[in-house]
Amino acid sequence: MQVICDLCRQSRNYDPIQHRCTCGGAWEPLYSSSFNPDSIALGDSSLWRYRDLLQIPEIENPISLGAGWTPLVDSVWDEKTVHFKLEFFSPTGSFKDRGTEVEVNYLEAVGVSQVVEDSSGNAGASLAAYAARSGLQAHIYAPESASPAKLAQIQVYGAVLHKIPGARSEATRAALNAVALGGIYASHAYNPYYLLGQQTFAWEIWEQLGRKAPDALVIPVGQGGLLMGAWLGFERLLQAGLISSLPRLYAIQPQLLAPIRRAFQAGKDDIDEWQPTEKSLAEGLAIIKPVRSRRILQALRESKGGALTVTEAEICQAYDRLARMGIFAEPSSAVAAAALPQVRQLLDSHALIVTALTGSGLKAPIFSPEV
Repeated sequence: MQVICDLCRQSRNYDPIQHRCTCGGAWEPLYSSSFNPDSIALGDSSLWRYRDLLQIPEIENPISLGAGWTPLVDSVWDEKTVHFKLEFFSPTGSFKDRGTEVEVNYLEAVGVSQVVEDSSGNAGASLAAYAARSGLQAHIYAPESASPAKLAQIQVYGAVLHKIPGARSEATRAALNAVALGGIYASHAYNPYYLLGQQTFAWEIWEQLGRKAPDALVIPVGQGGLLMGAWLGFERLLQAGLISSLPRLYAIQPQLLAPIRRAFQAGKDDIDEWQPTEKSLAEGLAIIKPVRSRRILQALRESKGGALTVTEAEICQAYDRLARMGIFAEPSSAVAAAALPQVRQLLDSHALIVTALTGSGLKAPIFSPEV
């Protein structure tokens, strides 16, 4: 696959040994304007319904755990209709699976046998599961303070779990040290095949809404892989003439750790690191600076969206409220629902909004006084 650097814009054939460009930028799939709806395999209820659109000749017989085609559920929030995209229906309970399934299939197809990843939990669990399915050996570096449920999930699949003391960024540092010694970095932050898999999120929404785009997409953001996938996926639909405009993209973060919001409000082209002084309940979003920081800001501005924050109290309230609606999402997902009142104030009263709920509540359950 041809890839392009998100910083210097040089392109090349992707080599998994070189996980990023020499300039330090991240690879992303080289833009394609083609999208033939007739090529969708309508009888396939996984992301491989888009196999012809993904255009990965190396993958002949995909290994699948069934990622993709997650439910889009109509609900009511503050007396207005909202559509919740239940990404936690994925095989390991998080949205990471749609990117990991494509990424691991490619790595297995080109002969990789051992991979390295850093994660606060969900990405590590996803890679561990797909490594087990495909026969890869996975080494996962995670903060020792991560959710015990997520750490247990990583181990039960047979991956080698390295618990790293300190902040989330220390796990990244440890993983990069392992990569420097010769490991293949199967990073959800850097890998272009992972990002390609995340584009299927946009295509599913387009299909599930009757082949149209929503007015807005509300997404919890840490590294921003799902937001980037949504942007690139809807951009491809736009260039193919299948939608008339991009949905407004809203990146949601907790107030305790919101580097995207700060950069967006300041009108910056890049994001500065943010060192938190307190830990948020939304542990899955604890990224001090996203790898694709410039492109995230570009996506928000080109889509006429924005970056919003929510308090810990608002996260708890949304978490409880979703549960009372029968939707058990982890706190890192509840941030998106918590931001809905703010998003509504920025849009027409009849706007069609899709909100991504990215991880299962079983991953990191909390118990508030109201429960």
